[in-house]
Amino acid sequence: MAPSATIEATLPASYAQKTIFFSGTKLHLKPEVKEIPQENGGKEELPKAIKLNNRFAVSAMKAVPKLWKNPSSFAMNALQSPWYTTMFGLQSTLFHSSIDFFRHDLGYKYLVVPVTTSSISSPMGLGSDSQPVSLELAGLQTYLADSQQFVLEYALRLEDGLPGSYYVGTSCRGEDPDSTHLNQFCHVECELLGGLADGVAVANRYVVAMTQAMLREHKTKIEVYAGTTSHLTQLLDLYRKHNNSFPMVTLEEVLAMPEITDDMWQYAVEGEPRWGRSLTRKGERMLIEKFGGACWLTEMDHLSVPFYQAYTDGTKRKGQCADFLLGLGEVIGCGNRHVSAEQALEALEHHEVDPAEYKWYTDMRQLKELNTTGWGIGTERFLCWVMQHDDVRDIQLLPRLKGVACAP
Repeated sequence: MAPSATIEATLPASYAQKTIFFSGTKLHLKPEVKEIPQENGGKEELPKAIKLNNRFAVSAMKAVPKLWKNPSSFAMNALQSPWYTTMFGLQSTLFHSSIDFFRHDLGYKYLVVPVTTSSISSPMGLGSDSQPVSLELAGLQTYLADSQQFVLEYALRLEDGLPGSYYVGTSCRGEDPDSTHLNQFCHVECELLGGLADGVAVANRYVVAMTQAMLREHKTKIEVYAGTTSHLTQLLDLYRKHNNSFPMVTLEEVLAMPEITDDMWQYAVEGEPRWGRSLTRKGERMLIEKFGGACWLTEMDHLSVPFYQAYTDGTKRKGQCADFLLGLGEVIGCGNRHVSAEQALEALEHHEVDPAEYKWYTDMRQLKELNTTGWGIGTERFLCWVMQHDDVRDIQLLPRLKGVACAP
């Protein structure tokens, strides 16, 4: 290429006055967009780039701005960013497709929920996988809901024979944010009648339905940033090849694999083997690659998961639960619940959790015993996989990171 060659590409309008030089090549940045028709007959805005075969123009288009690092200027810059326009579209599609899936395909009922709770689903006891967010509200000590699982279990008992209940909204956690964790994230959760296999089957169908929706509505935009949509079609192929399921492997099977290294697993409580083991992100990603893009990890050590997961058998060593691994790691947590009040009380004692705070939970089982299973998916992690991106903090349209003020 001659040193005077000019490349034009589109970036946010905030970059319009900037000129960038690459090895003597001048790159003009222009805030223009172009409407390109989609396969479904609709139209999708796509950043316009002239001479896309030039690697500098392509790189400029695909750049993901780390706007959350500068919260004081986040909103004004996000309003001019094609990345955040794309995220807005993907999140809207995922929300509406989720409602369609649960309501029309499965006949589940939606539960409108409060933002506070007195019974967090990740209590500060053995197996807790997150920190609760407590606050004082009108003189009452309470928590921001970290999950709506418990009230979804309640909802199933409001109507005899209801196949399932679901919710889409925000969950709050207290741990420090990083590339795979958010303090406030969008949570799609459901609770359904049946065992773990039933819950896994519904979760599989959900993942497939959302993947198909992304391909149908946003194929062109995904290709701009991810460079491909082959990971989406490969996931659908993996599902079909496994008889409308995904590969499954137990924790014990994983820990016996020759590929496992010391940095792929850890003790749930550091230095305390008796409290069980879990995989690290590196271990999860090894499994994702080994099984062709996704898999279920099942039968975790019970003391490494919350008390409400049912036991696999009378030894009380293993939990009737499963994590779906995709992209960055775990994106779905699924588990079968204790049926009786006695089983739940035994598990609370086993995990050293005060049963007084969960009296209503055990009383509910005393009144109505049901075999139910539930799961939840963090949508930012799922969309990270869709975009082949490596940081969930770039997915949020409205960042809410621990200790950081960000408007609006």
